Amino acid sequence: MQQQGGLREVITLLQQAIHAYRTQHPEADYPLVHHTEETLLLRFQALFYAPLLGIGKLTEFDVKEHPLLTLQGRSYHSSTLTQFLGQLERIDAAEALLPPLLPPHAGMLSYVDGHMLAYWSRVPMHKGKIIMRGRIMAGSQAVIAHDEAGQALFVAYYPPDVHVSQVIVAYCAKVAEATGPALFVIDRAVNAVAMARAFDDQDLGLLCMLDDNEHEGLASFAATPVGTLADGTKGYSGPWQVPRPEDPRHFVIVEPAEGKTLGYWGTPKVKEALAVAEWPRVYRERNELQENSFKHMIDHGALNTNYGRKKILGPDRHQQRAREKLDQAVQAAQQRVDKQASQVKTQQDKVAESARKGHHKRLEQRQRTLAG
Repeated sequence: MQQQGGLREVITLLQQAIHAYRTQHPEADYPLVHHTEETLLLRFQALFYAPLLGIGKLTEFDVKEHPLLTLQGRSYHSSTLTQFLGQLERIDAAEALLPPLLPPHAGMLSYVDGHMLAYWSRVPMHKGKIIMRGRIMAGSQAVIAHDEAGQALFVAYYPPDVHVSQVIVAYCAKVAEATGPALFVIDRAVNAVAMARAFDDQDLGLLCMLDDNEHEGLASFAATPVGTLADGTKGYSGPWQVPRPEDPRHFVIVEPAEGKTLGYWGTPKVKEALAVAEWPRVYRERNELQENSFKHMIDHGALNTNYGRKKILGPDRHQQRAREKLDQAVQAAQQRVDKQASQVKTQQDKVAESARKGHHKRLEQRQRTLAG
């Protein structure tokens, strides 16, 4: 890396990101925006060398700093590098550093999943259902793409109350532009015909699963056998039994000896690039690649720590939606009250009419109705 000037390229891009940030935020005043080129290089090298020294957590710099001193002539404590990481996120350094830090060969597939991060704050922030006893609280949603080797490619943060289906098409288009692969494997959070059409319109491939209540086994598909899969289950492939012109998806159905039938679907681009018999195996690898990667990222705190841009400030849309729901209920109640008031007025007029005309029997009936 040093002989090829790779780190110097990173520092140049980092300086450009700092300059752009200072242009947009001239009032910003914290150490990173004043760092010299040499300071940026040394601090970035400290992070870059950490895995080579067996350092998995920043706190381990306290006891493993001496090899770092040998390598670059300076040692760093964990608190300094933690602050450095937080300041990098404040200037959105990921956007600038993505091209030089990506793996040279990302593979054909990208696996995408989301991870909720809780944050305790008195500052107004968006709130969503955080995976923490299912509570509604502030935080952020990290959407992460991994390649076929389990290497993280790109991370973007969104408010926790925004469903991933609202941002996933633009996110995947950005990943495809930066890395090349345009085939994505995502769980059932994006299972929808509209999502398949949106990916197809962007010339992106999407492999996903059907919900169990969307089909009735093989009877729902015009399926033909594709052979026995590696795990001994039988595989079938085909479109819907009853044609649906608006649905561009192709399906692979796995019928195990015991248990429920599983349905996988892919857009036309997936069908062109990947043999249908491989779809179940490729989808199942998503859990192994991403869940293990998430565990590794959680272990040293990089995934569950909120720094800089992860704090997505803004009005509490959860509270706004609750107020809108209450306002609608109040309006509906007012309409019912107005309707009842109109009925009372009409009945009062009828009672007055009967009293004026001396219809005693009809008067009693109308008075009972009015009292009701």
